[in-house]
Amino acid sequence: MGIPGPVPGERTAQATDRGTHRHPADLARAEHTAGVLAERERLAREIHDTLAQGLSSIQLLLRAAERALPSRPGAASGHVDAARQVAVDNLAEARRFVAALTPPALEGTTLAGALERLCTTTSARHRLTARFHLVGDPVPLSTAQEVALLRVAQSALANTVRHARATTAEVTLSNLGDHVALHVVDDGRGFDPERTSAPDADSGGFGLAAMRARMDTLGGTLAVESAPGHGTALTARLPLTQPTETEPESRP
Repeated sequence: MGIPGPVPGERTAQATDRGTHRHPADLARAEHTAGVLAERERLAREIHDTLAQGLSSIQLLLRAAERALPSRPGAASGHVDAARQVAVDNLAEARRFVAALTPPALEGTTLAGALERLCTTTSARHRLTARFHLVGDPVPLSTAQEVALLRVAQSALANTVRHARATTAEVTLSNLGDHVALHVVDDGRGFDPERTSAPDADSGGFGLAAMRARMDTLGGTLAVESAPGHGTALTARLPLTQPTETEPESRP
C-alpha cells in the first residue's frame, strides 16, 4: 500500500503560506528602507523651503545690485546689505536644521509673530508688498503644525517673488474653531495649477509638492486657485487636534 499523497491543493497552499510569511530580517530591511525614503523626503522639503529659497533670494538681491550699478550706488549697497542679512538668516537656519531644532523664526515668538516678520522682511527685500492679517483668537498649535504652516508661507511667498511678478501679497492666519487655515493671495500673473504637478525645483512645482506633503503628514489639505492673468490664492488647512506622543515631523 503506497504512502498517501497530498490532498489536492495542499502543497499549493503550503507554498503560498511560505511565500506570504516574511522573515523578520526581511521585515526589518523593508522598514529601514521605508524610513530612509521618508527621511529623504523630509530632508528634501526642508532644503527646498530653507536653504534653496534663501540662496535664490540672495541671487535675486545681487542681480538687483548689479542693475543698480554704477548709476545708483546707494540702491546697490542696500541690495547687498539685504543679501548679506539673508545669508546670515540662512546660516542660522542651516545650523538649526542640522541640529534638528525649532526654526529661528519661531524662537521666542508665536506663529502669528513669525508670519508678520516674514511679510515685513519679504517686503523690505523684494519688490513686493506683503501684509499679514490674523483672524480669530490665537489657539495653541503643536510645534509640527507651526513649522508646517510657517514653511508653507515661506514657500508660497518665495514662489510669488520668483515667478508671479506680483505687487502685493496678503498672508492671513485664521483660527476657525475646529481647524486653522493659512491663506496666501497675490495679484500676480497667475498660472495653471494643472501644469505644475511634476516636481520641478526651477518652476516651483516641487514647492507645491512639498507643501502638500507637509499638510498630508499632519492630516491637513492644500488648495491652490489660479489662472493665467488672475493671480494666485493658496489655502493650507490643518485640523486642531491634540498632538500625540509620536507626532510626525515634530522638528524640521
